[in-house]
Amino acid sequence: MQKWEQIQGVYLHTPFCLQKCLYCDFASYAGFSEADMAAYTKAMCCEIEQRGQSLPVAADATVYFGGGTPSLLPEKLLTALVDALHKNGLWRQPTEATIEVNPGTADKQKLHFFKELGFDRISFGVQSLNDNELRAVGRIHTASEALEALAMAQDVGFERISADLIYGLPGQNLATLQQSLKILTGAGLQHLSVYGLTVEEGTPLAHLLDEGKIVLPDEDMQLAMYELVQEYLPSQGLKRYEISNYAMAGQESRHNLVYWHYLPYLSFGSAACSFNGQQRFTAVPNVAEYIKSVGSGVAAGVVERLDAETQLAEYLFMGLRSFEGIDLREAEQRFKCDVMLKFGAELARFIKEKLVALDTDKKRLRLTEQGMRFSNEVFEIFVK
Repeated sequence: MQKWEQIQGVYLHTPFCLQKCLYCDFASYAGFSEADMAAYTKAMCCEIEQRGQSLPVAADATVYFGGGTPSLLPEKLLTALVDALHKNGLWRQPTEATIEVNPGTADKQKLHFFKELGFDRISFGVQSLNDNELRAVGRIHTASEALEALAMAQDVGFERISADLIYGLPGQNLATLQQSLKILTGAGLQHLSVYGLTVEEGTPLAHLLDEGKIVLPDEDMQLAMYELVQEYLPSQGLKRYEISNYAMAGQESRHNLVYWHYLPYLSFGSAACSFNGQQRFTAVPNVAEYIKSVGSGVAAGVVERLDAETQLAEYLFMGLRSFEGIDLREAEQRFKCDVMLKFGAELARFIKEKLVALDTDKKRLRLTEQGMRFSNEVFEIFVK
């Protein structure tokens, strides 16, 4: 079977947090009890039983526990979820098994337990190593706690450690951003995800901004921050392999590559989204409604059926997010479409402006470094 005919990634969503960050509009919630977490975990285990064999699953499919804060779950609940994946053939020989961790919830015993469970990669939501910036967006940890968590993960034997950073935070400047980058690369991290702050409508951050209670860096400063990231991380050996992701050779997130290569993935939990190649299923975000629906025999949610044009468009703009770009031969094999014949006239301007590169020998199309900055303009070609 071709890769796009099998599940290549498995995702489990934990919607619980100790405190909701001010910028977050993900399906995550504070204030749930351990009993709530137990009921939710039981529902997820049931959903894994119900839907676990909906498509053939590659033996080496990646596993990713995200959230929310998966590291909040008690050990017995995490064990139950991992056991359910094993029992249903969804965790066999994954090329990567990742768990997201908020540094404010980490201790050495817990990190050692994650490793014993089989996780070989850990992703910390660091966001900044400046305490004022962390407080400004409602993070529950300090810079020193984040660094301590990274050191503990290394001590217990994690060789693949990633950290998330955000630029454009309230009160942030080039010096504080560079300091965060310098400390993390100096700590030996081989993978960083670096995102510009997005102010989502309806979040507490948006309200504070509207009320004038916080001020964000202006557009010129945000551009300077973006450029600093692009220059600094490659100088430290972390190559940009996706619009917002940087890694040492071989340290790329294999699970996220499943998404960028537009391959099928199976997800479990409230608000979790699955993709089988032709349609997406997104579970209801409400935790109580999710638990009730699974108990009735099937997780409630929305099915989105994708026509051929949409599938091709999504394949193209997802693939172009990665620095390696699109294999034009694969596109023709999967979608029975000559991409350059269909979109060549519209792409010509971007190729001339060196925002898009076409390798006619290797039959690959990709964004250039400059093109990454203007990616949305390129993607508009494919979305009619």
